[in-house]
Amino acid sequence: MNFNEMADVIERFLNGTAGPWEWDDVFQGGTYEDPFLRSIQKRCLELDREFPPVVKGWYSSPEGLSVLRELVAALRSRSGEEQSGIA
Repeated sequence: MNFNEMADVIERFLNGTAGPWEWDDVFQGGTYEDPFLRSIQKRCLELDREFPPVVKGWYSSPEGLSVLRELVAALRSRSGEEQSGIA
């Protein structure tokens, strides 16, 4: 999995278009060599505890969803750096 692919999964999750097990496959079952991907994985798995949902059935509070959007931006930025040879 690369940075853009992980960003795509988070975006699909936020948009409600992720496959039924996609989040679990990527964030609970995935094993990543890249330390940045591992840090994003860990952050995503902790969000529901740090920002508990305020609406039944949600993954986290709106603040947690904002963090997910920030993670998407960070992944896209890192992907751009990788493609330009900066990373």
